[in-house]
Amino acid sequence: MSEHSLIHWCVVMTRARPLPPAERRASLIAATRQLILDHGPEVTTRQVAEAAKVAEGTLFRVFPTRRDLIAATIADHLSPERLADIFATAPATTTVDETTEVCLSTAADYVTTFGRFIPRPHRGGDHQDEIRFRIMELWEARVCDIAGWMRDRLAPHEAELTIPVKDFTHLVITLAMGYAHGRSPDTSLNPATLARLALDGARSKDSL
Repeated sequence: MSEHSLIHWCVVMTRARPLPPAERRASLIAATRQLILDHGPEVTTRQVAEAAKVAEGTLFRVFPTRRDLIAATIADHLSPERLADIFATAPATTTVDETTEVCLSTAADYVTTFGRFIPRPHRGGDHQDEIRFRIMELWEARVCDIAGWMRDRLAPHEAELTIPVKDFTHLVITLAMGYAHGRSPDTSLNPATLARLALDGARSKDSL
């Protein structure tokens, strides 16, 4: 083998293998997802291409438009599989207090992260409206999944509650969403405090 042929062979052998279409798609979605979490939904295809270490033309061969890329990333983030992974990593608990706190913190963190993916409204943007409508469809489905997971976690403690588990679950979800949307450095509220309030109420025993 000539020196030129050997060099060519080495270059071919060391060049990174092209990713299969499914892996390329997944890598672009992963890069987009992280950029949205870091910077919000107004990311550019150039930023995504740089983060994924591909040419922008490669990106457009997978996702013809930026809208397609963002929509696919949101759908991935709001997939039941991703939520199931979150449920699987939630800490084990033994008491109703611990369980309520874990349910609150898990839901609140999910709501907070979800808020990063909502695109800002644009004038005359039918495509944006379409994406936002699809987001809400997926979001409603995931809220149902969260409620079902909470009911299963709280069911063993139903005898310790003054209301049915399904009603207590609704209360916990409401508190989690309110906490996620209104997080402020000026309050000492946290999932542990909210869990205590949900279980015991906010009324001072001295006022009874």
